[in-house]
Amino acid sequence: MELTDKLEIKVFILFLMKNINEPLDIVTINDLMLQDAFVNYFDFSECFYDLLESKQVFETRVNGEPLYQITPEGIEAVENLEDSLYASVKDKALRSALRLLALKRHGNRITSKITENGDGYTLETAIVDNEKTLFRLEVYLTEEDYAKRLKNNFDEKAEIIYKGALSLLSGDVNFIFNE
Repeated sequence: MELTDKLEIKVFILFLMKNINEPLDIVTINDLMLQDAFVNYFDFSECFYDLLESKQVFETRVNGEPLYQITPEGIEAVENLEDSLYASVKDKALRSALRLLALKRHGNRITSKITENGDGYTLETAIVDNEKTLFRLEVYLTEEDYAKRLKNNFDEKAEIIYKGALSLLSGDVNFIFNE
């Protein structure tokens, strides 16, 4: 679902900035906004600079680098309007944003791919950082749709799957039932 209404896009930007609650560079904000394809680049750019002009977002400098943060006016605006966004959009976007920030801080990358393999498919998944592989799973599957479903689930919930695998391996299966 792509947001196209300018007011919705501004509310979306303010919603994420309010919930992240830390100064971010423009590249990171752009990545957060575009990663789930709820907003396109051109609409994001236009709306973001409108928010700067209206003083709902402000620019500060840290070590000479421009960083952006929501203002009290922006917080007030989003608190009055965030109910106009679908809950599913807010939940997915916030989860993805927090995940992207955590991955950037630690240098972790999540990868997954499906390869046709004879009469079936191989799904390869991994969580890697700059120095090592934290998690890797390769599984053979007979149905392409099932492989795609598993890949999408890994892409969305890699950290939970990683924690779940560690819990199963350690014998602490309560983790799975507490999620």
